[in-house]
Amino acid sequence: MNLTRRAALGALAAPALAGTASAQAWPNRSIRVIVPFAAGGTTDLMTRLVAERLGGPLGQNVVIENRGGAFGMLGADSVAKAPADGYTLLGGSPGPMVVNSYVYKSLPYDAERDLCGVCMVASVPYVMAVPASLGVNTVQELIALARSRPDAINFATSGMASRLTVELFRALAGGVPMEMVQYRGGTPARTDLLAGRVQLVIEQAPAFMEDFRAGTLKALAVGGAHRFRLLPDVPTLQEAGIAGYEAEAWMGYGAPAGTPMAIRQRLAAEIDKIVKSPEVQERLISWGSEPVGGTVEDMERILAAERRRWSEVVRISGIEKE
Repeated sequence: MNLTRRAALGALAAPALAGTASAQAWPNRSIRVIVPFAAGGTTDLMTRLVAERLGGPLGQNVVIENRGGAFGMLGADSVAKAPADGYTLLGGSPGPMVVNSYVYKSLPYDAERDLCGVCMVASVPYVMAVPASLGVNTVQELIALARSRPDAINFATSGMASRLTVELFRALAGGVPMEMVQYRGGTPARTDLLAGRVQLVIEQAPAFMEDFRAGTLKALAVGGAHRFRLLPDVPTLQEAGIAGYEAEAWMGYGAPAGTPMAIRQRLAAEIDKIVKSPEVQERLISWGSEPVGGTVEDMERILAAERRRWSEVVRISGIEKE
């Protein structure tokens, strides 16, 4: 091999070697986790539950930063534009990592191109909830009421994902007349649901468990493929006659696209151990979620399946990009 060819090959190998060395040296400073929603919500609580335990095995501080706004877009965009070096992570959920791409025209980032998966933490069942005072006990009774009195049902949404869960139900049920009422957050939507000013939500189950126990709200069905362990007597929407309905929320860690695979795998291994520890499993279950964990490859498979699912939901429901 002549000197020129050797030098050329060396130049080609240098970036790969540099990347390997960088991954091996990681982490040598604090890691920042962006939660794209306000503190206190489901995504924030689950992100913190893991992050608080992640610093020990990594030997560095893990700092949480809440950067809410625009249905998770602002925080996700800051991660998408951050250096892909393993020092900025996303506490992700369906909206900013998948759904928003299909419903907003001017998204400042491309979730599939600019973000990548690290590790799933937990899935969160959706539940169809109505005020107990509405007097319906099944999904089919709700549909019958809505069709007999087209002005009887208003449904609450606190974001695009919660709207799509209802739009999917309406489409698969063959059309159900009801009006949408938009809220800035889940708390005011719940307040009006309890007061009977709106009659339906399909939202994350943990937000309503105390209301179900108190008897002020009634769970008609859950959105996943299987029944929810904390509501074992409540059927799935498929069991209730809505064939093809399957939707769940989730929380999982993401990172800027291009983050070295070695770093993502190390993070996933540590997060998986944390998620599968008895203490964290107990906490996640008490919040009404299902612990998941897994590998980078598992997370990427879930993201791919979610893209297929939600793009189809948007198509079926006929929603145009805003």
